[in-house]
Amino acid sequence: MTLASVIQQTYDAALQSHDLLFFEATQTPKESNGVKFEVTFAPSLAQKPTLNEDREKKAKVNPFLPPNPALKVKDLEEHSIILNKFCVVPHHLIVITKEYKSQSQPLFPEDLGAVWQCMTMAFGGSPVLAFYNCGPFSGASQPHKHVQLIPLRGNAPQPPIKALYNTIPDRKAGQIYVLNQLPFVHVITPLDRNFIDSSTSAEEVGDYLGQMFFGLLDAMFHQLRKHAQPSREISYNFIMTNDFMMMIPRSREIASLGSGAQISINSLGFAGMILAKTQEELAALTDEQVDLMEVLTQVAFPWNLDAEPDAEQ
Repeated sequence: MTLASVIQQTYDAALQSHDLLFFEATQTPKESNGVKFEVTFAPSLAQKPTLNEDREKKAKVNPFLPPNPALKVKDLEEHSIILNKFCVVPHHLIVITKEYKSQSQPLFPEDLGAVWQCMTMAFGGSPVLAFYNCGPFSGASQPHKHVQLIPLRGNAPQPPIKALYNTIPDRKAGQIYVLNQLPFVHVITPLDRNFIDSSTSAEEVGDYLGQMFFGLLDAMFHQLRKHAQPSREISYNFIMTNDFMMMIPRSREIASLGSGAQISINSLGFAGMILAKTQEELAALTDEQVDLMEVLTQVAFPWNLDAEPDAEQ
């Protein structure tokens, strides 16, 4: 049985047994700086407890150690693939470490190899977005190390941030770029699909992805030293598609939307997908006066216009 078939079978059974909760949602498009953001409204998710609201309880109960057997899809060597209990996108997957490791750690070759294996096998060849919320200001919901994956649908560039990636002229795998349209510190690099697709070794692919990840991490810290002076532990968001990796350092988790509304932003926001859980959040996010790039910049680090750029733009 293929991984995709196991996922479908496990998803159907968990949905029927109520071990998995699927939340109906609506989507509203909104453009900013060339990115057609998807604002998803899922009001039922407002009832889901958050890390800040229930920190003491979650310190005692780790939902990943062990995971609910009804949500487990497959065991890998050092990781397990499970379904997200609270999903807005069907078949939303989570790759977790079997042993406890901190969500403030970087991703290592074995983590990235497991994620890529899942990306290539889980959704029948459809494009996939993997994302990692690293550190206390990244929007992470659990302290146990985990990477999330969702299948991408639709004819428009997916995830929406790919529209800007597509504008990079003469892209070269492994080269670090920044995107002129984004007003905050970030780094992005194309993946060498020729190398990945021709490799016959999962370990070799993991090592390659680890090399790309740490090269991107080094470039991100270099940009931070030039454009900001963070005074506390660095958090960042990491997204990986079938084509590229991107990393964004975080200054804080919560953005202000005006009229007293606030919203938690995680990696999906920087991919161009923002989730609203209340009518107030939805109204603010879709307000013509609210610039979604400005919302993201609040929780990132704006470029220092006096610094000389050294990454290709």
